[in-house]
Amino acid sequence: MHTWDLFKEDNLEKYRESEEPLPTPNSFPAFPYATPYAIQVEFMQQLFECIDQRKVGIFESPTGTGKSLSMICGAVGWLMERERAEKEGAEKDREGDAEKKWSHAKEGDNSTAVKSSANDDTPDWVQQHREVSDAAIERQEREARRMELEARVKRIRDREKKMRENMSRRMKRQATGTSGFISMAGQTKKKKDQDPDKEDMDDSAFLVDEYDSDDNKRGNGKGKSGANDYSNVSKEVLELLKSFDAREAEHGQKRTGFGLDDEDQEPDVLKIYYCSRTHSQLSQFIDELRKTSYGDHLHVISLGSRKSLCINERFRKLASFKSNKTAEPIVNVNKLNDACLDAQKSGTPTDQRCEFLHMPTMSFGSKARGGIGAGNDDDDEPSSLSKNEWWKSDVIDSDEKLLDFRDNTLARIRDIEELAELGTELETCPYYGSRQTVRHCQLVTLPYNLLLHASTRESLKLVIKNNILLLDEAHNLINSLLQMHSVTLSLQQIQLSQEQLRVYLGRYEKRLSATNESYIRVLLRILKCLEGFVEKWKAGPSQSQQTQAPVSTPQQSNRATRPVDRVMKVNEFLHDAGMDHINLFKAHAYLDTSGVARKLQGLHESLQRKEAKRLAKEDEKPIVKIHPGRAGFSKINTQQPPRQGTTTPILLTVDAFLMSLLNADNDGRVIMTMEEEASGAGDDGEDTVQPSSATTEPASLRSRNPVLKFMLLNPANVFKPLVDEARSVVLAGGTMEPVSDLLSHLFPYLKDSSAVSCDTVQSTVASYPKIQRFSCGHVIPKENLLTLVMEKTPTGGSLELNFANRTLSQVMDGVGQSLVNLLGVIPDGVVVFFVSYSYMAQVLARWQIKVTTSSGTVAANTIMERIQSRKRVFVEPREATEADRVLKEYQDCILARPEHETPTPGSPRGAVLFSVVGGKMSEGINFSDRLGRGVVMVGMPFPNKGSAELQERMRYMDQVQQQELQQLQGYSSISAPSRMTAGNEYYENLCMRAVNQSIGRAIRHQNDYAVIVLMDKRYGVPRIQKKLPGWIGSSVEICEQFGPVIGKISGFFRKKSVVPTRMS
Repeated sequence: MHTWDLFKEDNLEKYRESEEPLPTPNSFPAFPYATPYAIQVEFMQQLFECIDQRKVGIFESPTGTGKSLSMICGAVGWLMERERAEKEGAEKDREGDAEKKWSHAKEGDNSTAVKSSANDDTPDWVQQHREVSDAAIERQEREARRMELEARVKRIRDREKKMRENMSRRMKRQATGTSGFISMAGQTKKKKDQDPDKEDMDDSAFLVDEYDSDDNKRGNGKGKSGANDYSNVSKEVLELLKSFDAREAEHGQKRTGFGLDDEDQEPDVLKIYYCSRTHSQLSQFIDELRKTSYGDHLHVISLGSRKSLCINERFRKLASFKSNKTAEPIVNVNKLNDACLDAQKSGTPTDQRCEFLHMPTMSFGSKARGGIGAGNDDDDEPSSLSKNEWWKSDVIDSDEKLLDFRDNTLARIRDIEELAELGTELETCPYYGSRQTVRHCQLVTLPYNLLLHASTRESLKLVIKNNILLLDEAHNLINSLLQMHSVTLSLQQIQLSQEQLRVYLGRYEKRLSATNESYIRVLLRILKCLEGFVEKWKAGPSQSQQTQAPVSTPQQSNRATRPVDRVMKVNEFLHDAGMDHINLFKAHAYLDTSGVARKLQGLHESLQRKEAKRLAKEDEKPIVKIHPGRAGFSKINTQQPPRQGTTTPILLTVDAFLMSLLNADNDGRVIMTMEEEASGAGDDGEDTVQPSSATTEPASLRSRNPVLKFMLLNPANVFKPLVDEARSVVLAGGTMEPVSDLLSHLFPYLKDSSAVSCDTVQSTVASYPKIQRFSCGHVIPKENLLTLVMEKTPTGGSLELNFANRTLSQVMDGVGQSLVNLLGVIPDGVVVFFVSYSYMAQVLARWQIKVTTSSGTVAANTIMERIQSRKRVFVEPREATEADRVLKEYQDCILARPEHETPTPGSPRGAVLFSVVGGKMSEGINFSDRLGRGVVMVGMPFPNKGSAELQERMRYMDQVQQQELQQLQGYSSISAPSRMTAGNEYYENLCMRAVNQSIGRAIRHQNDYAVIVLMDKRYGVPRIQKKLPGWIGSSVEICEQFGPVIGKISGFFRKKSVVPTRMS
């Protein structure tokens, strides 16, 4: 075993103890502005300490306080200081070691002879080594490794320089003669002239490659993830096997990269991974980084999907489809992935490959293999190629392009769009090129899914060990983890998968190997078990049979006739479905390595196109599809064009569901339920989770399909590997409250049980010594924000918009009358948030009806007409593609008039935007200055408590809480606790987290000012107020009558030199 391996595995704690803490700086010179805010300095110092002390950080800094700059200067500042300290410490150790050796030399041979006589079996060098302290040895080893890595980098750089010189000489020679290889530009032009849809692929192209089940052994490296290549073993054994694999990889027994030995690979430097939810947020972070002095010499790379980085127009055209909602074609990321991967398969004709994809060769940066630049530095030609081969090979051209892309990427900071532009300029794929560059970078930016999903993370070969993870916009981290690791599989997908496999088996049975045929039949058996389970559930008792309740409405009838939802643990489901005897690991390994899922999908689409062409010749315009349960094809004549949905191979969805069943029995649940058929929105291929667009079709008329769902309940086990490996994990956001969810759901294993009592069992930061919590106020003066809780309407009606009474006519009218008055005193833009699209539509419809007043007369104007007389009305659209247009019109309307303009009686002044909590306008949109002088929250957005998934999640949390209580001493003597249960706490926190994201849209910088109106008396409860952001909750004023609301708002804007004129 190498010394480095011993150090990493056995002496890790010694390393941590010997690592001297860095002094926290008083200032951060890299900060781009002369005087940072006091809260920014505190943020940077706390972050510096958190990373240095190897802690988990939860940092909250409101938007507009310079959070991104503070994260950059704090984290990168620590990175630079650590590198400097390591160099200085190693230099001192070398000097001390030299002095010790000099003193030993002075003692002469007598001293050595005495030591040798004491133990003849112990060599002298061993005894001398023992005299050096363990801490010094470890520091010397670290520095030796660092110097060795620097030397390796220098050797590689020298070889690259030599290669460029050779390339330059080669190009000069070619300028005087005929080139021996084809121009890339010519290939590109030839390919662009081809019609990608001219002919369908040959039938043999869909034949699955030869599969050897022995490939599933550990270490084969063919699958996406080596973590799943084990049989059914315990969690502890699985972790042990993983550690063995990791050691083998580090020893070179499992080669990584593209044929390079470990000692020839460029080293992976200490780095920071910065994650956020969307590419636009990552680009904003890059812009902030450029403002600092770090931007001049820091190596940075941005990772993204093919949708963002693919520059092959032929592939993008294949993966695009037209949409009625957008002028530009929409790229389907699944089709784009398929086109790219198909082009890389062996046997693919040259003219169908990607001209921008340059994979590193065996000689790329490799001295041991006699590659580029190896041997005598005076040689003009590479030693591995003869002169004749030199003119015919494009190996050097491929490697040169990769090196060119890498060096240009490291030369300056680029965002994801600039990487794509660089790839086009250098004719090199930026998707793969960026992955070759990660090892050299000190800062890597990437979206959530690339880091949080284990198989994706491993496929990118991201090294997390001892590096720093910064997760921005982490308020939604729990939901992101749960959604990422939850899978839905419909009965229709199960049946279609079976039909595709039967057609495939019937078509290729005589050409398939025995192994392939055997595994395909195993997949068919699994699908048959799943279908049988669903059909049995459908035939079971319905809700009406259990409740015996009378049915009076179509909605109630629809609910009553549906089967009862069933929730099961994983083992229970496997037993009831008859799958407990099937080895799901082997089935996954086959799907993962054989490529059969994509073969089936390709054959399916090819047969569809052929049938469509045949029918088109008969002057028909059908949509053709394989119907579940039928061996042939059928026609659907319609005037509507076919909907472009996802092209993810269905078997991959089946595989994802099967893999979810390998989670621990108590970490998830399988739910059998009915789900509404997806709305007509096409798959836009986004890498991030987008809010689903609701359909306007009545719920009673929507078709419902049976679906199997795996729901992850315990995100802690998914997130724990990152926390264990990383040096420090920092969760940051503008509104991290309520923090209790993050503590109990992501870090339960970090809880110090000795610091917890029965009275304080609920999660607090004090119970987590390894977690550092930071929260700061806003940079705005207190007088720039007014937060009011409104408990009464103008007519004195109570404002408690719970589910039972929020749809009552008098309640909706009261909300409208209140809003009419508020819009009369709040200038410019006002954003009003409703709890859902359906409730917003219901309220807006009610406001267009003339209501009867208390005196019995009909009002002259509707509530909506009164609102429109004060401000122009905009409504958030359901379609994400329309959101930008509405937002621009809203902005133009407000900015069209000068600020502080005296209003003309009867004409609208400013605009009001009706939005939805959790929609497009509630997150990531800045309503700064005049765009958001007021934010109104109508009601509290509690999720649907009738959801089987939510109920099971709450039940699981209650069970975990009870187990914690039972482990505490004296629990049996305590009566029923009066505190809120963990499930109800989670339910309430879901609501408040959504509220906090929405109401924080207005205040965006130091001089901004706004009014926040919480239109529901429940916001006045102290427990709820504590869950508001600190900078908002500390100044909440409760108005028990409506009159003070108008008075306080008028006075607030009067002080801001905005004198509103109320209009009747």
